[in-house]
Amino acid sequence: MSDNATKFSRVLASSGALLFGGMMLQLGINFGSKLLIARTLGKVDYGSVSLGITMMTMLSVLALVGTDTGIGRYLPRFEEGAHRRGVLLSAFQIVVPLALAVGVGVALLAEPIAAVVFGDPALTPIVRIFGLAVPFMAFVKLTIGSIRGMEDSIPKVYLENLAVPVSRLALIVGAVFFGLGTTGVAWAYAASYGVAALFGCYYLVRHTPLFERVEPARMHGELLLFSAPIMITATMNMILANIDIFMLGVLADGTGGIGVYNSVYPIASMLTVVLTSFGFIFMPVISKLHSNGEFGEMRRMYQLVSKWVFLATTPIFLVVVLFPEVVIRNTFGKEYVAGAFTLSLLAFGFLAHAVAGPAGNTLTSVGKTRLIMYDNVAVAAVNVALNVVLIPRYSYLGAAVATTVGYLLMNVLYLAQLYRAVGLHPFRGTLFRTATAAGVAAAVAYGGASILLDITLVTLVGAFALFCAVYVAAILALGAIEEEELALVESFEERFGVDLEGAKRVARRVAR
Repeated sequence: MSDNATKFSRVLASSGALLFGGMMLQLGINFGSKLLIARTLGKVDYGSVSLGITMMTMLSVLALVGTDTGIGRYLPRFEEGAHRRGVLLSAFQIVVPLALAVGVGVALLAEPIAAVVFGDPALTPIVRIFGLAVPFMAFVKLTIGSIRGMEDSIPKVYLENLAVPVSRLALIVGAVFFGLGTTGVAWAYAASYGVAALFGCYYLVRHTPLFERVEPARMHGELLLFSAPIMITATMNMILANIDIFMLGVLADGTGGIGVYNSVYPIASMLTVVLTSFGFIFMPVISKLHSNGEFGEMRRMYQLVSKWVFLATTPIFLVVVLFPEVVIRNTFGKEYVAGAFTLSLLAFGFLAHAVAGPAGNTLTSVGKTRLIMYDNVAVAAVNVALNVVLIPRYSYLGAAVATTVGYLLMNVLYLAQLYRAVGLHPFRGTLFRTATAAGVAAAVAYGGASILLDITLVTLVGAFALFCAVYVAAILALGAIEEEELALVESFEERFGVDLEGAKRVARRVAR
């Protein structure tokens, strides 16, 4: 194991763990917000708010033109102040006017959009509110891209994982307490991005070269040339993730199905939390390795992170797939239990996304944005076609089939393109041994839980604890531990002053 491998694995693991903690906190708060909305408004009004959120998110992605990712790729490659300031200034000069134009345009045209696109004039206030929020959301996303380019994890946690969800929950609680209804909840949701934008301004002034007195190098053309395909890719990803909501609103009967679908989708999407946590810092690290021609280290880091993502994602996946009714009943409530099979189906699509590892981030790091764009256009086309065919007949279950097929296709394409471009793939013996350990642990835990006639939340927690114990034992027994993991344990010992020699001795015996 090289010194570089040790250094980069420690950077990825420490930053990934920090971001994972932040994202779990964000998910918990967001989940609480959605539960409050769903249980207070009911599935019909919850579906209306979900439509507005989806519209806001998709329009902000368009307004960003992919520059948030472009910043994350370009900043680590420049050392001189002129280019670093030029990257940031060019991005903000492109995005801010465009986002303002989009937001004001949607607010002014809210009535025809609600009537023509969604076929429901009653949605006009919702469309207007979330349209006005587009510039703030785009600004926050661009600031997060700047944080990524600065290779700094902590400010991202403060801004995206704390400022947005905490202010959102507080505002939603206020809207519910004062009985402001669906419109009040929409204002609360949208206003959270205004609060986060203020924190973003503070970070940009204090911690980036955006306002330094350095003549910036103009990067508008180069940044757009790189980022434009990313915008199309991001749009296609948004279509894959959110077009189901729109098409359920257009093709299905009423917004009740949207409420059910939008209750199970966030649960299934939790499977991407670990991947997203590592992906944030992974892209600038891989970009730097690629610019230095360190292809061996790239391969090692990619395979190592893919294994970590799979190892941490599998327990969540098995809980969702094996006990969907229990999960839904104890979160969103009995009204949404009809989506149990839909939840299990979606989980398979998100697991495939996790197994592929940060393939999309790696392709972006090596400059294959146009290739990603072609892949995502094809996936989005398949997803839309399946939605058109399946939603009228199967409602939200048809939408889940379309999403799952889309994620499977996208990751097959990513892996094929990544292997062809730079020879990287996630498949190694330790990954398969980890999968085997998960299968053994799942069989033991599910078999133990199935003995009981009534599976409750307490039973589920007990089964999960049993799974984790067997999972760790099976990983050790099958030799799925590697040298980098031992180095991480040593780093943990040094940082926190604890003695884990016993654990290291066991791990060394089975390390590969």
